[in-house]
Amino acid sequence: MNGYAVRTAAFAVTYGTIFWASNQSFGPYLFLLPPIAAGALWMVAQTRFGLRRFDVIALATTAAVAATLVGSGLLMSLTAAVWAVLPPLLFATLLQRWLPGYWLGHGDRFRRSRSSFAKLTGAAALTSAAGAVLHEIVFPGTGLTGSLIELLRDTVLITLLTLATRAVRRSRHPETGGSNGPGGSGGPGSGGPGSGGPGRALTVVR
Repeated sequence: MNGYAVRTAAFAVTYGTIFWASNQSFGPYLFLLPPIAAGALWMVAQTRFGLRRFDVIALATTAAVAATLVGSGLLMSLTAAVWAVLPPLLFATLLQRWLPGYWLGHGDRFRRSRSSFAKLTGAAALTSAAGAVLHEIVFPGTGLTGSLIELLRDTVLITLLTLATRAVRRSRHPETGGSNGPGGSGGPGSGGPGSGGPGRALTVVR
């Protein structure tokens, strides 16, 4: 639980900083650091803890506080919290439905890489589309061209961030193989009861 709290605090600080920076005078220079990508990574990276409701609360609170710090009123801050939560939550939900266990590397040996990439990109695209629509509702004035650029940018960044972070995670925690094999619980030589291989005979005492 301590690890979860530390990770949540780190994500909150990172997201809050990106949200705040994107609303400053140098915001245009941070075009490649949209809050939606950080939020999507937050929701997905915390999946293994099974505490998504707390992640949603933490993300919403962080977005509301960050919006307040840049001068938004109470109503706008609450609206910004909704805008910040819904697209990342959609991404995490789609990824869990279309690619169950993908973030943790479960079942990778049974997946086709092209199919997995297509599903990941599709989830990112739908998330970005939802984000673009909400952004235009909450912060009108982006225009069609700006919305399309944001849609493309967010799709690419969410996909790349997910792939890169997942690759780093798997390099640190490689998936272990099954137990079946030499000396394994189901292989020859295991000798355990019910193993089916040669080993010590089972004596039945009457």
